Amino acid sequence: MSAGLTPMADADARPLVPRAMSLCERVADAARFMLRPTPHGPPVSWGRALVAALLVVFAFDLALDVLVAAVTALLDARLDFLPDPVEQDTTLVEDLFGFLVLAPVLEELVYRGWLTGRVAALRFAVYGFAALAIFGASLFVSADMAMPLALAGVAVVLAGLVQWSLTRARDTAVPAWFTRHFRWFVWGSTLLFGLAHLGNYEAISSPLGLLVVLPQTIGGLLLAYTRTRLGLGAAMAHHAAYNAVFLAVDYGWW
Repeated sequence: MSAGLTPMADADARPLVPRAMSLCERVADAARFMLRPTPHGPPVSWGRALVAALLVVFAFDLALDVLVAAVTALLDARLDFLPDPVEQDTTLVEDLFGFLVLAPVLEELVYRGWLTGRVAALRFAVYGFAALAIFGASLFVSADMAMPLALAGVAVVLAGLVQWSLTRARDTAVPAWFTRHFRWFVWGSTLLFGLAHLGNYEAISSPLGLLVVLPQTIGGLLLAYTRTRLGLGAAMAHHAAYNAVFLAVDYGWW
């Protein structure tokens, strides 16, 4: 094993959260993680305990977002700083696929899939964030260049997935520097996740306008908790469920 690398379940890693937490214990544990993220142990197997924990974290996420959105709306009523959402001409089928399948899978892979800290996963993160940079650049070029850039971003993600699949069984060590600075990786990726959602809104006219993505930023922290405590599949399910609630409200089903 190379110097500076530790196995996944080393003595420095935080032990796995007990599966049989009460509702209050689970919420308290998630809140502690938001304030100071800590690494995890092996993922929890799918079953009743995992589903119950996932439901608690998801409900906590929704409760925080409703509270934050209400307070932000009250401030906006006085100061008028929130940007309007961008109107998108999409069909219901496109929204269902984009919000319930594409976004949960791709965004969890890119923003949180690598939080295991394994070398193979960290290598994929480099591909993922390179793809994000390409996607971002596609927003600022002419229409005839935007599609080729977007396709290039997809190609980079696919290349990263291929390399990860070929090296995941071999490169399982976790660098000591990743464990030591884990909280900064969580906070940094969460901030990027929140800021990426500014693309859903018109240009902000005030620094306070950044509050429009505060719910997504809080959600990103809790998705990181779900990913590290319950697994990547659970994080994708959490993400999809959140987007389903958003769609239900947006389409007036709720």
